Amino acid sequence: MSEDNLLIINTETEHSQPVQLEPLPLYDDKHPMLSKEIPEYPTQSLPNQAMDTLVKRLRMTMKKFGGIGLSANQCGVFERVFIIGTDDFEMVCINAKVTKVSENMVKDNEGCLSFPGLYIKIPRNETIDVEYTTEKGEVKKQTLTGITARCFLHEYDHMFGVKFTDHVGPVALRMARQKQQKMIKKIQRRKR
Repeated sequence: MSEDNLLIINTETEHSQPVQLEPLPLYDDKHPMLSKEIPEYPTQSLPNQAMDTLVKRLRMTMKKFGGIGLSANQCGVFERVFIIGTDDFEMVCINAKVTKVSENMVKDNEGCLSFPGLYIKIPRNETIDVEYTTEKGEVKKQTLTGITARCFLHEYDHMFGVKFTDHVGPVALRMARQKQQKMIKKIQRRKR
């Protein structure tokens, strides 16, 4: 049985049946949950099956859509958890906190799975110190730099109902949306 299967045991009949996990739905920027601050998760209950399942489904969803970060609220799940990573590296962050930021800012392109095809140059701190709890209930403290710091800050913003589009002015956003629409039209023409 693969790790993406759950074994559900009905203790009344003593039969078991595998259940195939599926990726979660991914909501776009209009979903109201993306604008809401998410309360802290009760980490004293970790580890637990519900969080393990959520993390597996978030991982599946992130991979399905080709992302390097995904927050639970992007999938309609009102839990203070996000994941970031690639095939070689992954962080599961519950109740994440940024404890220190560098003064040096780096402006670079960012995208978001809830805003397909939209890329905006966003200034972010180059180096950050963070603290978070894993799905196993372990508290981690790390210093992050580069794309890992950028991705962490992007997903961390989601925990407070902040969208990456909130970091730019109306002119920059309008120009980025125009590029997004051109890309969408180009893709649609290719499909015909």
